[in-house]
Amino acid sequence: MPPLTPEQQNALEQLTAMLGGSGFRGALLHGVTGSGKTRVYLELVRKALDLNFKTLILVPEINLTPQTQKRFEDFLECKISILHSALGAKEKRKTWTALLNYLNPDTPILMGTRSAILAPFEPQLIIIDEEHDSSYKQQDPAPRYNVREMAFHIAHKYGALVVLGSATPSMESYENARNGNLKLLEMKSRPGGLPLPKVIIADMKEERKKQDKDLMLSPVLRDALSQTLSDGNQAIILMNRRGYSTNRICEACGKPLQCTDCNVVLVFHKQQGKLVCHYCGKRFAIDTHCECGSKNFAFFGSGIEKAEEELKEWLPDAKIQRLDSDTTSGLGTTEKLLQKFRDRECNILLGTQMVAKGHDFPGVSLVGVLCADIGSGIPDFRASERYFQLLTQVAGRAGRFLENSKVIIQTFCPENPIMQFAIKHDYLGFSKMELTERQEAHYPPFCKIAQIRLQGRDKKKLEIAANMLAKKLSTLNSQLLILGPAEPFISRVQKFYRQVITIKAARAADIRNSIKGAKVAKGVEIRMDMDC
Repeated sequence: MPPLTPEQQNALEQLTAMLGGSGFRGALLHGVTGSGKTRVYLELVRKALDLNFKTLILVPEINLTPQTQKRFEDFLECKISILHSALGAKEKRKTWTALLNYLNPDTPILMGTRSAILAPFEPQLIIIDEEHDSSYKQQDPAPRYNVREMAFHIAHKYGALVVLGSATPSMESYENARNGNLKLLEMKSRPGGLPLPKVIIADMKEERKKQDKDLMLSPVLRDALSQTLSDGNQAIILMNRRGYSTNRICEACGKPLQCTDCNVVLVFHKQQGKLVCHYCGKRFAIDTHCECGSKNFAFFGSGIEKAEEELKEWLPDAKIQRLDSDTTSGLGTTEKLLQKFRDRECNILLGTQMVAKGHDFPGVSLVGVLCADIGSGIPDFRASERYFQLLTQVAGRAGRFLENSKVIIQTFCPENPIMQFAIKHDYLGFSKMELTERQEAHYPPFCKIAQIRLQGRDKKKLEIAANMLAKKLSTLNSQLLILGPAEPFISRVQKFYRQVITIKAARAADIRNSIKGAKVAKGVEIRMDMDC
């Protein structure tokens, strides 16, 4: 194990001092991708063990658990208990039994995904790696909770130290650190002087003018892939869209075919030979008639299956592994596929956003991002933040152990300011812009926010119930700002129509007290979501 860098040593010393304190303590470890945040965690947990402290380590994805578990067990030379939803009943029972035996000295460290925060465990140290990741927010089914907020609550209860780590912290965590509510620790360079990867933009507007046919891979990415494989290195390609074609358009009326149960356009999955709804999972025959009666149609838009097909045509000798929810449905499949790539049994990993999440592959010298504009126009106040995080995180998979690494981003909008910040690995510039916009529009972290989501099969009845509830809420507390009701981006799922009421307030308590006991008409379901 190499010696700590000065930045790692400084972060460790400050965290160690906080570890020995009392009451709630929190820190944000903001380090660029590949800066060695995990090494700091390892050293800090070892110091916690020396003090007979218990440690809870949280990772955003189940498939990251084996890699992280092995690194900690090899370094600490002790067994780590694991808890996540993919474990079998026997393994879960064994872990829970050990945790419930509070005198058991063999469970000083618990590692898991978001559900591990609910385990009967009283830690003095809580580490949340990749704290920005949206998977830390439990949406459906209930209980709905945010792991970060739960960690703060547990830390206040037991006097624990909470360490949040990320190269792209959430706006809430970064603002808390700027305000002094969390200790801000920064690591701005990679160990060994390795530079961050060079980022190259491929302007697809210009590329499309030069190409004879609609190709997904730009010439610069094709050449870079060929050179990478020739050098004996590996590449990761991000295509954050499932399926083969994203639209089946009617040639008579020009409308895309939608799911009969959801207001969602169907996606063609060539592997299944079906049109699939990505919200309810319903499948339709390819030749399903349009609502206008026409049988004539054409496919438009590209997905990851089409990208895989083109890669195989361009590089017939390449060993390509596709990683998306269609190839990883079996228990343990994801880890097996990732291990194959780690063992260099394949040299190109093509995946959706799964490939951007904290993986550490020594042989990767090239990252390509196809259709990088996906996700940039979603009507959600967090869309820009998630877009920047995805681009930055996937770029960070390149060159963690190799020099002359590069990232090639294919986009139709290279002038997008978020894209420009991601190209420069400029989190500070992005956060300054984003926080200014959030403050002007009165969105978190400058207020507390909640959504009341209503759904029902009777659209008119639902609209009446939503309007009555919004009117009632507006009279309960003058400190609340009520937005809506309004239809969400996807207004019908599984034959249920949807309405959303958004509530903003300076204090979360004002929202909770107002929505407590909220009732609606029979036949209308209601769901509360704080910190939505």
